[in-house]
Amino acid sequence: MTDNYTVTARKFRPQTFDQIVGQPHIVRTLTNALTKGRIAHAYLFSGTRGVGKTTSARILAKALNCEKGPTPSPCQECGNCKEIAAGQSVDVQEIDGASNTGVDNIRELRENARFTPTKSRYKIYIIDEVHQISKAAFNALLKTLEEPPPHVVFIFATTELSKVPDTILSRCQSFEYRSIGQSDIAAQLSMIAQREGIDVTPGAVELVARRARGSMRDAQTLFDQTAAYGGGKVDEDEVKLILGLVDRGLVLETLSALAEGKPAELIRAVADVTRAGADPTLFAEELAEATRDLLVATVDSTRLAHVEPAERERLVTLASGLEREELVRWFDLLTDTMGQMRFSHNPAMNLEMGLLKIADRRPVTDIDQLLDRVERATAHVERQVEPAVADAARAGVVRGSVPPLSGKKVAVAPATPPVLPKPLAPVAPPVNDDDGSIPEADFEIVETVEKKAPADLVAAFKKEKPFLMGIFDSAELHMAGEAVSITVKNLYDREMLETDRDTLEKIAGRHMGRRTRVVVKLKDSERPPEVVAEVREERQRADADLKGKIVDLPIIQDAIELFDGQVVDVRINRRDQNPS
Repeated sequence: MTDNYTVTARKFRPQTFDQIVGQPHIVRTLTNALTKGRIAHAYLFSGTRGVGKTTSARILAKALNCEKGPTPSPCQECGNCKEIAAGQSVDVQEIDGASNTGVDNIRELRENARFTPTKSRYKIYIIDEVHQISKAAFNALLKTLEEPPPHVVFIFATTELSKVPDTILSRCQSFEYRSIGQSDIAAQLSMIAQREGIDVTPGAVELVARRARGSMRDAQTLFDQTAAYGGGKVDEDEVKLILGLVDRGLVLETLSALAEGKPAELIRAVADVTRAGADPTLFAEELAEATRDLLVATVDSTRLAHVEPAERERLVTLASGLEREELVRWFDLLTDTMGQMRFSHNPAMNLEMGLLKIADRRPVTDIDQLLDRVERATAHVERQVEPAVADAARAGVVRGSVPPLSGKKVAVAPATPPVLPKPLAPVAPPVNDDDGSIPEADFEIVETVEKKAPADLVAAFKKEKPFLMGIFDSAELHMAGEAVSITVKNLYDREMLETDRDTLEKIAGRHMGRRTRVVVKLKDSERPPEVVAEVREERQRADADLKGKIVDLPIIQDAIELFDGQVVDVRINRRDQNPS
Protein backbone atom coordinates (compact mmCIF):
# COMPACT_ATOMS: atom_id res chain seq x y z
CA MET A 1 0.00 0.00 0.00
CA THR A 2 1.45 3.35 -1.03
CA ASP A 3 1.61 6.39 1.22
CA ASN A 4 -1.08 9.04 0.85
CA TYR A 5 -0.07 11.73 -1.62
CA THR A 6 0.54 15.21 -0.16
CA VAL A 7 0.22 18.19 -2.47
CA THR A 8 3.29 20.33 -2.96
CA ALA A 9 1.77 23.38 -1.25
CA ARG A 10 1.45 21.39 2.01
CA LYS A 11 4.50 19.22 1.67
CA PHE A 12 6.84 22.16 1.16
CA ARG A 13 5.09 24.65 3.44
CA PRO A 14 7.75 26.62 5.37
CA GLN A 15 8.24 25.52 8.96
CA THR A 16 10.66 28.24 10.07
CA PHE A 17 11.04 31.94 9.37
CA ASP A 18 14.12 31.45 7.20
CA GLN A 19 12.09 29.24 4.83
CA ILE A 20 9.54 31.97 4.06
CA VAL A 21 10.05 33.23 0.50
CA GLY A 22 9.70 36.81 -0.70
CA GLN A 23 8.88 38.54 2.62
CA PRO A 24 12.26 39.56 4.11
CA HIS A 25 10.89 42.72 5.75
CA ILE A 26 8.37 40.74 7.78
CA VAL A 27 10.77 37.94 8.69
CA ARG A 28 13.35 40.42 9.98
CA THR A 29 10.82 42.37 12.09
CA LEU A 30 9.35 39.26 13.72
CA THR A 31 12.68 37.57 14.43
CA ASN A 32 14.10 40.74 16.00
CA ALA A 33 11.00 41.17 18.15
CA LEU A 34 11.20 37.56 19.36
CA THR A 35 14.91 37.87 20.08
CA LYS A 36 14.37 40.95 22.26
CA GLY A 37 11.17 39.71 23.86
CA ARG A 38 9.05 42.52 22.37
CA ILE A 39 5.92 40.43 21.89
CA ALA A 40 2.69 42.15 20.95
CA HIS A 41 -0.75 40.94 22.02
CA ALA A 42 -2.21 41.22 18.49
CA TYR A 43 -0.80 40.88 14.96
CA LEU A 44 -2.50 41.52 11.62
CA PHE A 45 -1.12 39.92 8.45
CA SER A 46 -2.59 41.25 5.18
CA GLY A 47 -1.92 40.56 1.52
CA THR A 48 -3.12 38.67 -1.54
CA ARG A 49 -3.67 34.93 -1.48
CA GLY A 50 -0.79 32.46 -1.29
CA VAL A 51 1.93 34.82 -0.05
CA GLY A 52 2.51 33.26 3.40
CA LYS A 53 0.11 34.90 5.86
CA THR A 54 -1.30 31.79 7.53
CA THR A 55 2.05 30.02 7.29
CA SER A 56 3.71 32.92 9.12
CA ALA A 57 1.00 32.82 11.77
CA ARG A 58 1.70 29.14 12.48
CA ILE A 59 5.45 29.70 12.58
CA LEU A 60 4.94 32.61 14.98
CA ALA A 61 2.75 30.39 17.16
CA LYS A 62 5.51 27.77 17.30
CA ALA A 63 8.10 30.46 18.06
CA LEU A 64 6.00 31.71 20.99
CA ASN A 65 5.11 28.29 22.47
CA CYS A 66 8.25 26.29 21.71
CA GLU A 67 9.55 24.73 24.91
CA LYS A 68 12.89 26.44 24.18
CA GLY A 69 11.26 29.78 23.44
CA PRO A 70 10.09 32.31 22.85
CA THR A 71 12.60 32.03 20.05
CA PRO A 72 12.89 33.05 16.39
CA SER A 73 14.07 29.48 15.65
CA PRO A 74 11.59 26.95 17.07
CA CYS A 75 13.14 23.54 17.62
CA GLN A 76 10.53 21.54 15.64
CA GLU A 77 11.15 18.64 18.03
CA CYS A 78 9.28 19.47 21.22
CA GLY A 79 5.71 18.45 21.82
CA ASN A 80 4.33 21.95 21.34
CA CYS A 81 6.09 22.44 17.99
CA LYS A 82 4.87 19.10 16.68
CA GLU A 83 1.29 19.64 17.84
CA ILE A 84 1.13 23.12 16.31
CA ALA A 85 2.58 21.86 13.01
CA ALA A 86 -0.04 19.10 12.94
CA GLY A 87 -2.87 21.48 13.91
CA GLN A 88 -3.56 19.56 17.12
CA SER A 89 -2.52 22.01 19.82
CA VAL A 90 -5.31 22.81 22.28
CA ASP A 91 -3.69 26.15 23.03
CA VAL A 92 -3.47 27.29 19.40
CA GLN A 93 -6.87 27.63 17.77
CA GLU A 94 -7.31 28.39 14.08
CA ILE A 95 -10.66 30.04 13.38
CA ASP A 96 -12.21 30.65 9.98
CA GLY A 97 -13.55 34.19 9.97
CA ALA A 98 -15.93 33.38 7.13
CA SER A 99 -17.86 30.79 9.16
CA ASN A 100 -17.59 32.46 12.57
CA THR A 101 -18.91 35.89 11.79
CA GLY A 102 -21.47 36.46 14.54
CA VAL A 103 -21.38 38.11 17.93
CA ASP A 104 -22.01 34.79 19.70
CA ASN A 105 -18.84 33.28 18.22
CA ILE A 106 -16.74 36.20 19.45
CA ARG A 107 -18.36 36.14 22.90
CA GLU A 108 -17.48 32.46 23.22
CA LEU A 109 -13.90 33.28 22.18
CA ARG A 110 -13.72 36.02 24.83
CA GLU A 111 -14.94 33.69 27.55
CA ASN A 112 -12.40 31.00 26.63
CA ALA A 113 -9.59 33.58 26.43
CA ARG A 114 -9.94 34.25 30.17
CA PHE A 115 -8.62 30.80 31.04
CA THR A 116 -4.89 30.13 31.09
CA PRO A 117 -3.37 27.82 28.45
CA THR A 118 -3.39 24.08 29.17
CA LYS A 119 0.27 23.26 28.58
CA SER A 120 1.81 26.13 26.62
CA ARG A 121 3.13 29.60 27.34
CA TYR A 122 0.42 31.43 25.37
CA LYS A 123 -3.12 30.81 24.28
CA ILE A 124 -3.03 31.84 20.61
CA TYR A 125 -6.01 32.58 18.36
CA ILE A 126 -5.35 32.60 14.60
CA ILE A 127 -8.37 34.10 12.78
CA ASP A 128 -8.18 33.72 9.00
CA GLU A 129 -10.11 36.08 6.67
CA VAL A 130 -10.88 38.25 9.68
CA HIS A 131 -12.46 40.93 7.47
CA GLN A 132 -15.55 38.72 7.11
CA ILE A 133 -16.45 39.09 10.79
CA SER A 134 -19.53 41.27 11.25
CA LYS A 135 -19.32 44.82 12.58
CA ALA A 136 -21.10 43.84 15.78
CA ALA A 137 -18.64 40.98 16.30
CA PHE A 138 -15.71 43.34 15.81
CA ASN A 139 -17.18 45.66 18.43
CA ALA A 140 -17.49 42.73 20.83
CA LEU A 141 -13.80 41.94 20.29
CA LEU A 142 -12.54 45.48 20.92
CA LYS A 143 -12.38 45.33 24.72
CA THR A 144 -10.44 42.09 24.70
CA LEU A 145 -8.02 43.47 22.11
CA GLU A 146 -7.47 46.65 24.09
CA GLU A 147 -6.84 44.94 27.43
CA PRO A 148 -6.13 41.28 26.68
CA PRO A 149 -5.08 38.78 29.34
CA PRO A 150 -1.25 38.52 29.42
CA HIS A 151 -1.36 34.91 28.25
CA VAL A 152 -3.37 35.61 25.04
CA VAL A 153 -2.02 36.50 21.57
CA PHE A 154 -4.26 37.20 18.57
CA ILE A 155 -3.00 36.70 14.99
CA PHE A 156 -5.34 37.92 12.27
CA ALA A 157 -4.99 37.27 8.54
CA THR A 158 -6.91 38.98 5.72
CA THR A 159 -6.86 39.43 1.97
CA GLU A 160 -8.90 42.64 2.20
CA LEU A 161 -7.28 45.03 4.64
CA SER A 162 -9.61 47.89 3.69
CA LYS A 163 -12.57 46.00 5.21
CA VAL A 164 -10.97 45.72 8.65
CA PRO A 165 -12.24 48.54 10.92
CA ASP A 166 -9.76 51.19 11.99
CA THR A 167 -10.58 50.45 15.62
CA ILE A 168 -9.14 46.94 15.10
CA LEU A 169 -6.16 48.13 13.07
CA SER A 170 -5.11 50.58 15.78
CA ARG A 171 -4.84 47.75 18.31
CA CYS A 172 -2.68 45.45 16.17
CA GLN A 173 0.82 45.37 14.76
CA SER A 174 0.09 45.34 11.05
CA PHE A 175 2.26 43.57 8.44
CA GLU A 176 1.52 43.87 4.71
CA TYR A 177 2.70 40.93 2.61
CA ARG A 178 3.94 41.62 -0.90
CA SER A 179 3.26 39.59 -4.00
CA ILE A 180 6.17 37.19 -4.39
CA GLY A 181 8.58 38.00 -7.21
CA GLN A 182 8.63 35.83 -10.31
CA SER A 183 12.29 34.95 -9.83
CA ASP A 184 11.69 33.86 -6.21
CA ILE A 185 8.80 31.63 -7.29
CA ALA A 186 10.87 30.13 -10.11
CA ALA A 187 13.74 29.36 -7.71
CA GLN A 188 11.38 27.66 -5.25
CA LEU A 189 9.78 25.55 -8.00
CA SER A 190 13.21 24.48 -9.27
CA MET A 191 14.14 23.37 -5.73
CA ILE A 192 10.89 21.42 -5.41
CA ALA A 193 11.41 19.75 -8.80
CA GLN A 194 14.93 18.70 -7.80
CA ARG A 195 13.78 17.19 -4.51
CA GLU A 196 10.85 15.43 -6.14
CA GLY A 197 12.91 14.10 -9.01
CA ILE A 198 10.88 15.92 -11.67
CA ASP A 199 12.60 16.78 -14.95
CA VAL A 200 11.49 20.34 -15.76
CA THR A 201 12.88 22.83 -18.26
CA PRO A 202 13.77 26.38 -17.15
CA GLY A 203 11.29 27.78 -19.64
CA ALA A 204 8.48 25.73 -18.12
CA VAL A 205 9.36 26.97 -14.64
CA GLU A 206 9.29 30.57 -15.87
CA LEU A 207 5.87 30.09 -17.48
CA VAL A 208 4.38 28.64 -14.29
CA ALA A 209 5.98 31.38 -12.18
CA ARG A 210 4.59 34.13 -14.45
CA ARG A 211 1.13 32.57 -14.50
CA ALA A 212 1.05 32.41 -10.67
CA ARG A 213 0.82 36.22 -10.50
CA GLY A 214 2.83 36.52 -7.28
CA SER A 215 1.17 33.65 -5.37
CA MET A 216 3.43 30.84 -4.21
CA ARG A 217 0.49 28.57 -3.45
CA ASP A 218 -0.95 29.09 -6.95
CA ALA A 219 2.45 28.35 -8.46
CA GLN A 220 2.79 25.10 -6.52
CA THR A 221 -0.73 24.02 -7.47
CA LEU A 222 -0.07 24.70 -11.17
CA PHE A 223 3.24 22.89 -10.92
CA ASP A 224 1.49 19.79 -9.51
CA GLN A 225 -0.99 19.91 -12.39
CA THR A 226 1.66 20.11 -15.11
CA ALA A 227 3.85 17.48 -13.43
CA ALA A 228 0.91 15.06 -13.31
CA TYR A 229 0.25 15.59 -17.03
CA GLY A 230 3.89 15.09 -17.98
CA GLY A 231 4.36 12.01 -15.81
CA GLY A 232 7.42 13.41 -14.04
CA LYS A 233 8.64 15.51 -16.96
CA VAL A 234 7.55 19.06 -17.70
CA ASP A 235 8.40 21.22 -20.71
CA GLU A 236 7.14 24.53 -22.07
CA ASP A 237 4.69 23.09 -24.60
CA GLU A 238 2.96 21.01 -21.93
CA VAL A 239 2.69 24.02 -19.61
CA LYS A 240 1.12 26.09 -22.39
CA LEU A 241 -1.34 23.33 -23.18
CA ILE A 242 -2.36 22.66 -19.57
CA LEU A 243 -2.57 26.28 -18.46
CA GLY A 244 -4.14 27.66 -21.63
CA LEU A 245 -1.17 29.92 -22.36
CA VAL A 246 -0.04 31.14 -25.77
CA ASP A 247 3.42 31.35 -27.21
CA ARG A 248 5.21 34.50 -26.11
CA GLY A 249 6.22 35.09 -29.69
CA LEU A 250 2.55 35.48 -30.66
CA VAL A 251 2.19 38.18 -27.99
CA LEU A 252 5.09 40.16 -29.46
CA GLU A 253 3.82 39.67 -33.00
CA THR A 254 0.42 41.00 -31.96
CA LEU A 255 2.03 44.07 -30.42
CA SER A 256 3.92 44.67 -33.66
CA ALA A 257 0.68 44.39 -35.64
CA LEU A 258 -0.91 46.94 -33.32
CA ALA A 259 2.00 49.32 -33.78
CA GLU A 260 1.87 48.98 -37.57
CA GLY A 261 -1.90 49.15 -37.77
CA LYS A 262 -2.41 45.77 -39.46
CA PRO A 263 -5.95 44.60 -38.63
CA ALA A 264 -5.73 41.43 -40.73
CA GLU A 265 -2.84 40.14 -38.62
CA LEU A 266 -4.75 40.91 -35.43
CA ILE A 267 -7.70 38.84 -36.59
CA ARG A 268 -5.30 36.02 -37.46
CA ALA A 269 -3.67 36.23 -34.01
CA VAL A 270 -7.02 35.79 -32.23
CA ALA A 271 -7.82 32.87 -34.53
CA ASP A 272 -4.47 31.26 -33.64
CA VAL A 273 -5.27 31.63 -29.95
CA THR A 274 -8.63 29.90 -30.22
CA ARG A 275 -7.28 27.24 -32.59
CA ALA A 276 -4.57 26.33 -30.07
CA GLY A 277 -7.17 25.93 -27.32
CA ALA A 278 -5.64 28.79 -25.32
CA ASP A 279 -7.65 31.06 -23.07
CA PRO A 280 -8.39 34.40 -24.82
CA THR A 281 -8.62 36.13 -21.44
CA LEU A 282 -5.12 35.02 -20.52
CA PHE A 283 -3.89 36.19 -23.92
CA ALA A 284 -5.42 39.62 -23.27
CA GLU A 285 -3.70 39.72 -19.88
CA GLU A 286 -0.38 38.85 -21.55
CA LEU A 287 -0.91 41.68 -24.03
CA ALA A 288 -1.66 44.13 -21.21
CA GLU A 289 1.48 43.10 -19.31
CA ALA A 290 3.57 43.37 -22.45
CA THR A 291 2.10 46.84 -23.11
CA ARG A 292 3.14 47.83 -19.62
CA ASP A 293 6.65 46.56 -20.40
CA LEU A 294 6.67 48.65 -23.58
CA LEU A 295 5.76 51.73 -21.57
CA VAL A 296 8.51 50.96 -19.05
CA ALA A 297 10.96 50.57 -21.93
CA THR A 298 10.22 54.14 -23.03
CA VAL A 299 11.16 55.34 -19.54
CA ASP A 300 13.97 53.04 -18.34
CA SER A 301 14.72 49.75 -20.08
CA THR A 302 16.85 48.59 -17.13
CA ARG A 303 13.56 48.01 -15.30
CA LEU A 304 12.91 45.03 -17.60
CA ALA A 305 15.47 42.80 -15.92
CA HIS A 306 12.79 40.14 -15.35
CA VAL A 307 12.31 39.75 -19.11
CA GLU A 308 14.47 37.38 -21.15
CA PRO A 309 17.25 39.22 -23.07
CA ALA A 310 15.92 38.38 -26.54
CA GLU A 311 12.40 39.48 -25.65
CA ARG A 312 13.69 42.59 -23.91
CA GLU A 313 15.54 43.62 -27.05
CA ARG A 314 12.39 43.25 -29.15
CA LEU A 315 10.38 45.28 -26.66
CA VAL A 316 12.91 48.10 -26.61
CA THR A 317 13.02 48.21 -30.41
CA LEU A 318 9.24 48.27 -30.67
CA ALA A 319 8.90 50.92 -27.97
CA SER A 320 11.29 53.26 -29.76
CA GLY A 321 8.65 53.91 -32.43
CA LEU A 322 5.73 54.54 -30.07
CA GLU A 323 4.64 57.51 -27.99
CA ARG A 324 3.85 57.05 -24.31
CA GLU A 325 0.38 58.53 -24.79
CA GLU A 326 -0.33 55.91 -27.44
CA LEU A 327 0.80 53.08 -25.14
CA VAL A 328 -1.40 54.42 -22.35
CA ARG A 329 -4.33 54.33 -24.80
CA TRP A 330 -3.48 50.70 -25.63
CA PHE A 331 -3.44 49.75 -21.97
CA ASP A 332 -6.74 51.50 -21.23
CA LEU A 333 -8.48 49.81 -24.17
CA LEU A 334 -7.05 46.40 -23.26
CA THR A 335 -8.25 46.84 -19.69
CA ASP A 336 -11.73 47.73 -20.92
CA THR A 337 -11.70 44.74 -23.27
CA MET A 338 -10.73 42.36 -20.46
CA GLY A 339 -13.62 43.67 -18.38
CA GLN A 340 -16.02 42.92 -21.23
CA MET A 341 -14.53 39.47 -21.81
CA ARG A 342 -15.20 38.37 -18.23
CA PHE A 343 -18.96 38.63 -18.80
CA SER A 344 -19.09 37.57 -22.43
CA HIS A 345 -20.27 34.28 -23.90
CA ASN A 346 -17.72 34.74 -26.68
CA PRO A 347 -14.62 36.40 -25.19
CA ALA A 348 -12.60 35.80 -28.36
CA MET A 349 -14.96 38.08 -30.27
CA ASN A 350 -14.61 40.83 -27.67
CA LEU A 351 -10.84 40.48 -27.87
CA GLU A 352 -10.92 40.74 -31.65
CA MET A 353 -13.04 43.89 -31.55
CA GLY A 354 -10.86 45.42 -28.84
CA LEU A 355 -7.67 44.85 -30.84
CA LEU A 356 -9.21 46.34 -33.98
CA LYS A 357 -10.19 49.42 -31.99
CA ILE A 358 -6.61 49.80 -30.76
CA ALA A 359 -5.25 49.40 -34.29
CA ASP A 360 -7.40 52.31 -35.44
CA ARG A 361 -4.60 54.71 -34.61
CA ARG A 362 -5.51 58.33 -34.29
CA PRO A 363 -3.23 61.23 -33.51
CA VAL A 364 -2.89 61.82 -29.77
CA THR A 365 -2.51 65.41 -28.61
CA ASP A 366 -1.19 66.40 -25.22
CA ILE A 367 -3.90 68.11 -23.17
CA ASP A 368 -1.64 71.05 -22.32
CA GLN A 369 -0.95 71.65 -25.99
CA LEU A 370 -4.68 71.46 -26.74
CA LEU A 371 -5.51 73.99 -24.03
CA ASP A 372 -2.81 76.31 -25.35
CA ARG A 373 -4.30 76.07 -28.83
CA VAL A 374 -7.76 76.90 -27.45
CA GLU A 375 -6.42 79.96 -25.63
CA ARG A 376 -4.65 81.23 -28.73
CA ALA A 377 -7.74 80.58 -30.87
CA THR A 378 -9.91 82.51 -28.41
CA ALA A 379 -7.63 85.52 -28.56
CA HIS A 380 -7.60 85.27 -32.35
CA VAL A 381 -11.42 85.26 -32.44
CA GLU A 382 -11.65 88.33 -30.25
CA ARG A 383 -9.30 90.26 -32.55
CA GLN A 384 -11.08 89.23 -35.74
CA VAL A 385 -14.67 89.65 -34.56
CA GLU A 386 -14.23 93.29 -33.51
CA PRO A 387 -14.45 94.56 -37.15
CA ALA A 388 -17.59 92.46 -37.66
CA VAL A 389 -19.19 94.07 -34.63
CA ALA A 390 -18.32 97.52 -35.95
CA ASP A 391 -19.81 96.69 -39.34
CA ALA A 392 -22.94 95.40 -37.69
CA ALA A 393 -23.26 98.59 -35.68
CA ARG A 394 -23.01 100.67 -38.82
CA ALA A 395 -25.63 98.43 -40.45
CA GLY A 396 -28.09 99.30 -37.68
CA VAL A 397 -27.95 96.01 -35.72
CA VAL A 398 -26.62 97.60 -32.57
CA ARG A 399 -28.54 100.89 -32.71
CA GLY A 400 -29.84 103.12 -35.46
CA SER A 401 -33.03 103.82 -37.38
CA VAL A 402 -35.24 102.26 -40.01
CA PRO A 403 -36.33 103.92 -43.28
CA PRO A 404 -39.00 106.55 -42.65
CA LEU A 405 -42.65 105.59 -42.86
CA SER A 406 -45.00 107.89 -44.82
CA GLY A 407 -42.21 110.41 -45.22
CA LYS A 408 -41.48 110.57 -41.50
CA LYS A 409 -38.39 109.14 -39.86
CA VAL A 410 -39.20 106.91 -36.90
CA ALA A 411 -36.54 106.39 -34.21
CA VAL A 412 -35.66 102.82 -33.46
CA ALA A 413 -34.61 101.58 -30.04
CA PRO A 414 -31.01 100.48 -29.71
CA ALA A 415 -30.81 96.72 -29.59
CA THR A 416 -28.36 94.71 -27.55
CA PRO A 417 -24.98 94.61 -29.34
CA PRO A 418 -24.42 91.52 -31.47
CA VAL A 419 -22.90 88.61 -29.70
CA LEU A 420 -19.66 86.81 -30.42
CA PRO A 421 -19.21 83.12 -31.15
CA LYS A 422 -17.40 80.78 -28.86
CA PRO A 423 -14.40 79.16 -30.60
CA LEU A 424 -15.53 76.28 -32.81
CA ALA A 425 -19.13 76.48 -31.50
CA PRO A 426 -20.84 76.81 -34.92
CA VAL A 427 -19.41 73.43 -35.99
CA ALA A 428 -21.08 71.54 -33.16
CA PRO A 429 -24.55 69.96 -33.47
CA PRO A 430 -27.55 72.14 -32.58
CA VAL A 431 -28.12 72.57 -28.85
CA ASN A 432 -30.75 74.14 -26.64
CA ASP A 433 -31.03 77.92 -26.61
CA ASP A 434 -29.90 78.06 -22.98
CA ASP A 435 -26.61 76.34 -23.75
CA GLY A 436 -25.93 77.12 -27.35
CA SER A 437 -26.52 80.89 -27.47
CA ILE A 438 -23.51 82.86 -28.57
CA PRO A 439 -22.17 84.89 -25.62
CA GLU A 440 -22.16 88.65 -25.88
CA ALA A 441 -18.91 90.49 -26.49
CA ASP A 442 -16.71 92.49 -24.18
CA PHE A 443 -18.42 93.89 -21.06
CA GLU A 444 -21.84 93.24 -22.52
CA ILE A 445 -22.26 89.86 -20.79
CA VAL A 446 -25.58 89.86 -18.98
CA GLU A 447 -27.65 87.50 -16.89
CA THR A 448 -30.40 85.47 -18.49
CA VAL A 449 -33.06 86.43 -15.98
CA GLU A 450 -34.07 90.04 -15.56
CA LYS A 451 -34.78 91.44 -12.13
CA LYS A 452 -36.32 94.66 -10.96
CA ALA A 453 -33.96 97.61 -10.82
CA PRO A 454 -33.07 98.84 -7.32
CA ALA A 455 -35.13 101.80 -6.07
CA ASP A 456 -32.03 103.85 -5.31
CA LEU A 457 -30.98 103.67 -8.98
CA VAL A 458 -34.35 105.11 -10.01
CA ALA A 459 -33.88 107.82 -7.39
CA ALA A 460 -30.44 108.60 -8.81
CA PHE A 461 -31.91 109.08 -12.29
CA LYS A 462 -34.61 111.42 -10.93
CA LYS A 463 -32.11 113.44 -8.88
CA GLU A 464 -29.61 114.06 -11.68
CA LYS A 465 -32.26 114.40 -14.42
CA PRO A 466 -35.22 116.06 -12.68
CA PHE A 467 -36.90 117.10 -15.93
CA LEU A 468 -37.25 113.36 -16.75
CA MET A 469 -38.87 112.58 -13.40
CA GLY A 470 -42.34 112.19 -14.89
CA ILE A 471 -41.09 109.66 -17.41
CA PHE A 472 -39.44 107.57 -14.70
CA ASP A 473 -42.61 107.63 -12.61
CA SER A 474 -44.47 105.72 -15.35
CA ALA A 475 -41.54 103.68 -16.77
CA GLU A 476 -40.57 100.12 -15.82
CA LEU A 477 -36.91 99.53 -14.93
CA HIS A 478 -35.25 96.13 -14.82
CA MET A 479 -31.66 94.88 -14.36
CA ALA A 480 -30.22 92.21 -16.63
CA GLY A 481 -26.64 91.64 -15.56
CA GLU A 482 -24.76 94.84 -16.50
CA ALA A 483 -27.68 96.34 -18.44
CA VAL A 484 -30.53 98.57 -17.28
CA SER A 485 -33.73 98.09 -19.29
CA ILE A 486 -36.15 101.08 -19.29
CA THR A 487 -39.58 100.37 -20.82
CA VAL A 488 -41.74 103.39 -21.61
CA LYS A 489 -45.32 103.75 -22.88
CA ASN A 490 -45.03 106.20 -25.78
CA LEU A 491 -42.69 107.34 -28.51
CA TYR A 492 -42.20 110.79 -26.99
CA ASP A 493 -40.84 109.35 -23.74
CA ARG A 494 -38.70 107.01 -25.78
CA GLU A 495 -37.26 109.88 -27.80
CA MET A 496 -36.49 111.92 -24.66
CA LEU A 497 -34.60 109.10 -22.96
CA GLU A 498 -32.72 108.24 -26.16
CA THR A 499 -31.47 111.81 -26.36
CA ASP A 500 -29.86 111.52 -22.90
CA ARG A 501 -29.04 107.82 -22.99
CA ASP A 502 -25.27 108.37 -22.75
CA THR A 503 -25.74 110.52 -19.66
CA LEU A 504 -28.04 107.90 -18.13
CA GLU A 505 -25.36 105.23 -18.69
CA LYS A 506 -22.81 107.38 -16.84
CA ILE A 507 -25.21 107.89 -13.94
CA ALA A 508 -25.93 104.16 -13.76
CA GLY A 509 -22.22 103.33 -13.98
CA ARG A 510 -21.32 105.61 -11.07
CA HIS A 511 -24.18 104.28 -8.99
CA MET A 512 -23.54 100.57 -9.71
CA GLY A 513 -19.77 100.85 -9.49
CA ARG A 514 -19.22 99.27 -12.89
CA ARG A 515 -19.75 100.02 -16.54
CA THR A 516 -23.49 99.80 -17.18
CA ARG A 517 -25.46 99.87 -20.42
CA VAL A 518 -28.93 101.45 -20.75
CA VAL A 519 -31.51 100.03 -23.14
CA VAL A 520 -34.71 102.00 -23.82
CA LYS A 521 -37.71 99.98 -25.02
CA LEU A 522 -41.27 100.77 -26.04
CA LYS A 523 -44.18 98.63 -24.96
CA ASP A 524 -45.52 96.65 -27.92
CA SER A 525 -49.08 97.67 -27.17
CA GLU A 526 -48.17 101.34 -27.73
CA ARG A 527 -46.32 100.92 -31.04
CA PRO A 528 -47.95 101.31 -34.40
CA PRO A 529 -48.18 97.86 -36.06
CA GLU A 530 -46.40 99.13 -39.17
CA VAL A 531 -43.43 100.23 -37.01
CA VAL A 532 -43.20 96.84 -35.35
CA ALA A 533 -43.27 95.00 -38.69
CA GLU A 534 -40.71 97.35 -40.26
CA VAL A 535 -38.31 96.99 -37.36
CA ARG A 536 -38.67 93.21 -37.34
CA GLU A 537 -37.81 92.96 -41.01
CA GLU A 538 -34.82 95.25 -40.60
CA ARG A 539 -33.54 93.18 -37.71
CA GLN A 540 -33.91 89.94 -39.64
CA ARG A 541 -31.91 91.37 -42.55
CA ALA A 542 -29.22 92.63 -40.20
CA ASP A 543 -29.09 89.27 -38.39
CA ALA A 544 -28.64 87.40 -41.66
CA ASP A 545 -25.81 89.75 -42.62
CA LEU A 546 -24.11 89.34 -39.23
CA LYS A 547 -24.41 85.54 -39.38
CA GLY A 548 -22.69 85.54 -42.75
CA LYS A 549 -19.83 87.65 -41.39
CA ILE A 550 -19.41 85.27 -38.43
CA VAL A 551 -19.33 82.13 -40.59
CA ASP A 552 -16.73 83.74 -42.85
CA LEU A 553 -14.35 84.38 -39.96
CA PRO A 554 -10.99 82.60 -40.53
CA ILE A 555 -11.17 80.80 -37.18
CA ILE A 556 -14.54 79.30 -38.09
CA GLN A 557 -13.35 78.25 -41.52
CA ASP A 558 -10.23 76.68 -39.99
CA ALA A 559 -12.41 74.70 -37.58
CA ILE A 560 -14.62 73.46 -40.42
CA GLU A 561 -11.57 72.25 -42.32
CA LEU A 562 -9.91 70.75 -39.23
CA PHE A 563 -12.94 68.71 -38.14
CA ASP A 564 -14.38 68.15 -41.61
CA GLY A 565 -17.63 69.69 -40.39
CA GLN A 566 -20.21 72.21 -41.37
CA VAL A 567 -21.98 75.14 -39.74
CA VAL A 568 -25.48 74.02 -38.80
CA ASP A 569 -26.61 77.10 -36.91
CA VAL A 570 -25.52 80.54 -35.72
CA ARG A 571 -27.55 82.05 -32.92
CA ILE A 572 -27.63 85.69 -31.82
CA ASN A 573 -28.48 86.16 -28.17
CA ARG A 574 -30.41 89.36 -27.33
CA ARG A 575 -31.93 90.39 -24.06
CA ASP A 576 -34.48 92.53 -25.90
CA GLN A 577 -36.29 90.00 -28.07
CA ASN A 578 -39.11 92.38 -28.95
CA PRO A 579 -38.61 94.40 -32.14
CA SER A 580 -37.88 97.97 -31.17
